[in-house]
Amino acid sequence: MHNIDKNKKSNFGTLYVVATPIGNINDITHRAIKVLSNSYIIATENTRHSKRLLNFYGIKTRLISYHKHNESERLDFLINLLLEGKSISIISDAGTPSISDPGDIIISEAHSKNIQVCPIPGASSIIAAISASGFASDDFKFIGFLPKKNVQKIDILKKNKNISLIFFESPNRFLKTLQDLQSIYNIKKKIIVAKEITKIHEDINYDSLDNQIEYFSKNNNEKIKGEFTIIIPKEEKKNINISEEEIESFVILLLENKVIYNSAIKIACKYFAIKKNMIYKKYLHLANK
Repeated sequence: MHNIDKNKKSNFGTLYVVATPIGNINDITHRAIKVLSNSYIIATENTRHSKRLLNFYGIKTRLISYHKHNESERLDFLINLLLEGKSISIISDAGTPSISDPGDIIISEAHSKNIQVCPIPGASSIIAAISASGFASDDFKFIGFLPKKNVQKIDILKKNKNISLIFFESPNRFLKTLQDLQSIYNIKKKIIVAKEITKIHEDINYDSLDNQIEYFSKNNNEKIKGEFTIIIPKEEKKNINISEEEIESFVILLLENKVIYNSAIKIACKYFAIKKNMIYKKYLHLANK
């Protein structure tokens, strides 16, 4: 059966970008199972790997390989199916297609031909790692895998010290990358190293950079396996000798310029690099003046 919702843009099929589990096979939505079951075909990185997932959920849809080495040659075939009105799904080995995985080429081509693209969200190692980090998550930058060349890697890290960074690293480069971080960040800086998220050997390690290096250097054949997600919180500005009078004068100035109180406090917190709960109630009386 292929009775998925009809493309609202035309009589074309719909391209579904479906997230699959990143480790724990139960981390898939009911909607994803339904879409995969009703798709005409499923394009996947590794048919043998994806077959295990489909068998587990009793999904009988035909699989076709679609990976970085053949995505260009498969493109016309898949786009033609969509133009004929057949809806197809693309999946990766784990997580969401096009997020450090193949998928962006066919998605871009589908948009150019007015074919509807529908995301089916699910498990994400990026969001999972951030949620378990304890770091502020309102401002961060995901950079996928760092460049292999050391000069380019260091350059990217240095340019992004003022924003929280999250990136992936492979086992064979992982320890070298941690050591490279020492030339940029204070060795006592707390970072998150998340390994094998949602899998049996999941390890979310919160510690200083030097302790992380020491921990993973010991018995590294056992510890440095699987996929790594690293989070480096942004460098916080140091506020030395900032008086309450300075903060209050700053808030008053904003209020006099017709900035509402909540926004004034938010701006002040960002300017002085202080937490909202430190000053919100303290200057609340100014809002009524």
